Amino acid sequence: MKKSDIFWQTYLNLEKELIDVSKFIFITDVKTVNKNGVEVEETCNTQLETFSPHIADLLIRCCVQIEAISKELYHENGGQKPRGDNTIFFDEDCLKLVDIKWQTHNKHVLVVAPFFNLTKEENKVLRPLKEAHKRQGTYWERAYQAVKHDRLASLCCGNVKALINAMAALYLLNLYLRNDSWLVKYQDLSKQDYSMGSALFAVKPPITNQLWYGNQPLESESPFVVAYQEDVYKRIEGAQKAERDAQVEYWVKQPELNDPEFVALINAELEKKKQDPAYRVLLIWELAKYRLRKMLPKEMPFEERKFRLIHSEAWRGRINQQNKHLAPDEITEENIDKEIESVAIRWGMQIEWGFKKEEWELFATSSAGCKVYIPD
Repeated sequence: MKKSDIFWQTYLNLEKELIDVSKFIFITDVKTVNKNGVEVEETCNTQLETFSPHIADLLIRCCVQIEAISKELYHENGGQKPRGDNTIFFDEDCLKLVDIKWQTHNKHVLVVAPFFNLTKEENKVLRPLKEAHKRQGTYWERAYQAVKHDRLASLCCGNVKALINAMAALYLLNLYLRNDSWLVKYQDLSKQDYSMGSALFAVKPPITNQLWYGNQPLESESPFVVAYQEDVYKRIEGAQKAERDAQVEYWVKQPELNDPEFVALINAELEKKKQDPAYRVLLIWELAKYRLRKMLPKEMPFEERKFRLIHSEAWRGRINQQNKHLAPDEITEENIDKEIESVAIRWGMQIEWGFKKEEWELFATSSAGCKVYIPD
């Protein structure tokens, strides 16, 4: 048995007890009232503020587990103080190290329990480890310390809200200790069950952001990241290189590269890119726009321009036909230049599409080559 299994089992037992609490206390942040014969919803804080000796006990038991698991993570991840050192503080030492390593202050825990009726974002989307590296930096730790040190005067601190937030913190820390990973298809990443076995909580799925370009795992509000397996990505890279090589071979053969006007246009676009790295220069799109404008100069009579446009390769292209464009009888002298620009862009896309190796895109999205994991 892994030590993480012991912590997880304890967490699940506490979770069951919180679920039992919800059988007797309707956990909600709204209430329905009758106003002049009309049912309306109003904010309700009383349920989350409900306290009892039993809830206070659950809070203390939960936070004891937070202390224990945070120390375990501290020792597993390079903490300098030795085991048994009584100067190790779970918040200022352990949770601080955890936060530096994984940016846990920004990790979100979603309350997904169907038997909780929470409507406010602040109650449904929690950041339970925000400021947790500071002494009593969180709502749940302040409640825990108050109840532990002065039960009688601070019993009201042992309430439902504090318990839910502490449980969310314990849940998140368990995920880091478990350090689960698995392989999945790219197209199924958003369909995964990110509750990880909890009946109360889930975390957000990892951000992918066109992973097939660069294969860079991205930190986000999820504790998980995702990346292709090395052998899978090498195959994707090889197919992408073949596409780029084919585009370069096409590009260098184009007669427009000997046209000073076109060369000047491309140089101007590349200069804009140099000044603003976010500016996109799509060479084949620029080629398509230049070529179509040359075919349909403004000096040409309108009716002839229109006739040549709707009978052009650009107009008949699949991408243009499958996307929104003007019908021939909608083209006027006032809008034809704008329509030529739009058609030309879609023509550029059509040319680019001719170099696509659809098999790599299918492979990238449908093979079980994506690893979901917690970063080292």
